[in-house]
Amino acid sequence: MITNILKVKSWLFPLSFIVFIYSGLLLSQGFIDLLNNLTSQLAIALTMAVGSFVAGGTALGGGAVAFPVMTKVLAIEPVTAKTFSLAIQSFGMSAAALTIIFTGIRFYRTVAFVAAPFAILGASMSLIFIAEHVPRLVVKGVFSCLLLCFALTLLWRIYRRAHHVCSDTYIQTSFVVIAMAAFIGGVASGLVGSGADIAVFAVLIMVYNANLQKATATSVLIMAVTSVVSSLIYYYFLEAVTTEIKAYLLAAIPVVVVGAPLGAYVCSKMKSGQLIALLLLLIALEVAFTFYELLQY
Repeated sequence: MITNILKVKSWLFPLSFIVFIYSGLLLSQGFIDLLNNLTSQLAIALTMAVGSFVAGGTALGGGAVAFPVMTKVLAIEPVTAKTFSLAIQSFGMSAAALTIIFTGIRFYRTVAFVAAPFAILGASMSLIFIAEHVPRLVVKGVFSCLLLCFALTLLWRIYRRAHHVCSDTYIQTSFVVIAMAAFIGGVASGLVGSGADIAVFAVLIMVYNANLQKATATSVLIMAVTSVVSSLIYYYFLEAVTTEIKAYLLAAIPVVVVGAPLGAYVCSKMKSGQLIALLLLLIALEVAFTFYELLQY
């Protein structure tokens, strides 16, 4: 009885966040306008239904789905796709982060506290000083390279498991290594909308043989904080959130604040092999598209 009450209480804060977001959208737009915008931007909403699930439950941010679909399928400019990816992650991954914290999903606390400030620093510097000078095709290439690194991390994990090398639940990390990975990943996040989560996850798995589920939850928390700060920079400092991006956000926010927490919960219960297979499939599709585009260039 007491256990059930505690479980219900642990979900109160994440559910309150969802209710708050929906209430804000309804009050600011009204039901009819909200529904009309959702209908007109249905492709974006459907994309983020998958993207938010991936973002909440894996070390790939929602941008891992949103960015390639928007740029390759929907023919949206990479700059717009990147801005949208960071902005929408600030809602979806925040909801997932609250779910992780309040429902007791385990993560590496020290790593999260060390990595988050350096990821924010890297993303901020990238957004303000670097991003606008990088060509469109380079941005796509950087994103694909990140995904390839992530795929190699997963394959390394499979190799170690095949040789009966068990992961470590408790790890001792280096401040310098985690900080550098987070900073470099943050710079990548400023270019393509994701990266800090992938970089820290890769280091945790390949260098420290960390637990897959705990490393995943840690990466979600890091990217959630990075996305929120990056979105604020975009909105207030760079004034880069256009009318088009706002329409995309208003259609996707109701989806991601539900999809990301659901992904965090479901993927925390999945077997590692199932999770890895899903991620490798997504990565293979994205890299294949980018490789084809490079050949056509």
